[in-house]
Amino acid sequence: MINNIGNSAQRLKLAVAVVLSGVIISVLVSVRIWSISIEQHNLLIKRTSIAKSELIEHHFASSMPAIINALERMRNRWIARRGTPFSEWQLDAQDYVNDHAGLRAVEWVNKDYIVKWVVPLEGNESAVDLDLTFEANRKQALDLARDLKTYTVSKPVQLVQGGKGFLAYFPIFVGSEFEGFILGVFDVSLLVDSLLPHKFIEDHNIEILSGNEVMYSKKEAELTYDDKTGHTHSFSLYDVKWDIAVWPRKIKEGSENSNIHYIALINGVLISLLAGIALFYLLKSLISESIISAKDAEHKATLENAIDGIITLDSKGVIRSVNTTAEQIFDRQRGKLIGQKLSALFAEPFRSDYEQCVWRKEQLKEGCVEIGKVQRVAGMLKNGHVFPLDLGITTFEIHKEQLFCCVVKDMSVAVKLAEEKEKLIQQLSKSNEELDNFAYIASHDLKEPLRAIQNHACFLKEDYESILGSDGVYKLDRLVYLGAKMERLISDLMYYSRLGREEPDMARFNMVSAIKSTQSRLSESLEEHGADVTISSDFPAVYGNRTRIEELLYNLIVNGYKYNLSDKKVINIRFDENLKAFCVEDNGIGIDSQFGNDVFKIFKRLNSPKKFGEGSGAGLTIAQKIVERHGGRIWYESELGSGTRFYFTLKDDNQNNEGQ
Repeated sequence: MINNIGNSAQRLKLAVAVVLSGVIISVLVSVRIWSISIEQHNLLIKRTSIAKSELIEHHFASSMPAIINALERMRNRWIARRGTPFSEWQLDAQDYVNDHAGLRAVEWVNKDYIVKWVVPLEGNESAVDLDLTFEANRKQALDLARDLKTYTVSKPVQLVQGGKGFLAYFPIFVGSEFEGFILGVFDVSLLVDSLLPHKFIEDHNIEILSGNEVMYSKKEAELTYDDKTGHTHSFSLYDVKWDIAVWPRKIKEGSENSNIHYIALINGVLISLLAGIALFYLLKSLISESIISAKDAEHKATLENAIDGIITLDSKGVIRSVNTTAEQIFDRQRGKLIGQKLSALFAEPFRSDYEQCVWRKEQLKEGCVEIGKVQRVAGMLKNGHVFPLDLGITTFEIHKEQLFCCVVKDMSVAVKLAEEKEKLIQQLSKSNEELDNFAYIASHDLKEPLRAIQNHACFLKEDYESILGSDGVYKLDRLVYLGAKMERLISDLMYYSRLGREEPDMARFNMVSAIKSTQSRLSESLEEHGADVTISSDFPAVYGNRTRIEELLYNLIVNGYKYNLSDKKVINIRFDENLKAFCVEDNGIGIDSQFGNDVFKIFKRLNSPKKFGEGSGAGLTIAQKIVERHGGRIWYESELGSGTRFYFTLKDDNQNNEGQ
C-alpha cells in the first residue's frame, strides 16, 4: 500500500511537471502566434496597398483613352466641316467637361498659339487671350504636335488657372492649312478625386508624383511612408512616367485593430493557463492506465477524422503517420506514404526546396519552410497530376525528440473558383467599358446630327415658308420639336448613367438650408404655377452630397406642382418621426394604384403632355437613383384626387439605420 501511495505521488509530481511544461510551451507558442499575427496583419495591409495602387493605375489607364478619343473626335468634326461655329463648339465642349470630371477646360488655340475660346469660362478667365509661347516647354510641345500633325500629351505643368495638371494638344489642319489646336486641360486633383471612391481616400494616404514633383497628395499630416504596409510603383501613360505611393492611415488609438495583437497575446496566455490547470486535473483524475489509454484512442480518432490532412514527420523530414484525409488528398495508401520524405508529395520547384531542408527548428530557413505560417505549394498525385495545396507546419517535442506536424488542404476547388471569379470580373469590366463607350457616342456623336437636323429644318422654314404652306411648316416645326425632345432624352439618359458611376463627396449639412436653396431656385416657376412650398417639422442633420439632395428635392417639388389642378397648389416638406423618413407631399391629382412602381421607370409618362406639359419622364427615375446612391430607399402613398406623399430615407455616416 505504501508503494501504491508512493507511485500515486510520483504520478502527481509528473502531472505537475507536465502541466508546467505545457503552460510554458503554450505561452511560448502564444508569443510566437502573436508575432506571426502582427507580420500577417502587416502583410495583409501591404497587399491591400498594392491592390489599391494598381486600382489607381487601372482607373488612369481605362479612363484617359475615352477622354482623348472624345477630344480627337471634336478635332475631326472641325476638319470635316471646315470650321465650327462658336455656339455649337461651345455646347460640344461643355458636354465634354460635364462628362469628364478631370477635364478642367477645353480650349481652341489659334495658329499664333493664342487661346481664343475657353469652356467653361468661369474659373478659367486667366486662360483667355493667353499666349502659350510664354513658356519654352509649352511652345516646344505645341510645335511638336503641329509638325507631327497628331495629338501630343504634355508633361505635368503648373496650370495658369491654378493647380497642377497636364495638357493634350490636337492640331487642326484643314487641307494643308494649319488652323490651331483643340486643347484639353486636365487637373490631376480633380481627375484622381473623380476616379477614386470616397472610402478609398478616407482610409489610405495617397501621393502621385511625376519626376520628383508631387502632383497629388491626400495624407495625414506628418505621417510618412512605411514600406512595411505601403506600396510604391510606377507606370507610363502617353510617354509620361507617374509614381504612385499608397499606405494606410494611422489606426486610431484604442480601436479594435490597434489592440488585436495584444488581445490575442493575452487571450493566448490566459487560455494556456486555463489549459494547464485543466490538464493538471485531467491527469490527476486519469492516473489509471486504462483511462489514459482510452483518451489516447479518442485523440487518435479525432486526428483520423479531421477535415484537413494531418502528417507527422520525424527529425529527418520522413513521414511517420498520416490520417485518412491525407490519404485521400494525395490518392495514396497509408503504407505507401509512411517512410517517404515529405518532399516526395510535391512537384517542382517545391520538391527540390524541401529535399534540401535540414529538419531542425533552428536551421529551417526561408525558402524551405516557415514554421507557423501557411504556404501555397504544388502537390502531386501518384499519377503525376499537380494541384494547389496549402501547407502549414508546426514543431513539437515528445521525450526530447523533435517532431513536426504538417496540416495540408487541397485548394483545387478554391483556386478554380477564384479563377472563374476573376474571369467574370474581367468580362464585367469589359462590358462596363463598352457601355461607357456607347454612352459617349450617344451623348456626343448622336447630338451632332440631331442639331444639324433641327438647324436645317429651321433654314427650310425661313427660306421656303411661302412655298411649303401651313401643312409643310407644321411638319418642319414638328421635326424641330421632335429633335429637341430626342436631344433632351439623350442628355437625361447620359446623366442617369453618370449618376450610377460617380462617387459623390459626402458631408453633413442642414436640410432646411437645402430646402430653402431649392425653393429659391424654383421661385419663378412656383410663382408662375401659383404654388407654395412649406416646411412643417424639424429635420435631423443630413449626411450626403448636398448638390444631389437639392436635385432630389427639385424633382419632387416640380412633380408636386406640375401634376396638380388645385387653385392653390401646396407642396409640404416634413420629417416623419415614426417612419424615420423625409416626406414631400402635395395636393395634386394623385397616382392610380395600378401603376405601382412604374412611376420610377425612366421615360415612363403616366399623363398626357398636352394637359400637364412636356417632360422626358426621367425626373422620378433620377430621384430614385440619388436616394439609392445615398444608401436609402424611396416610395410613395397616393389616392386619386387627394395628392401624393413621396417618402425617402438617407443612410447616416455613423449609424447603421435609415432616415438620419
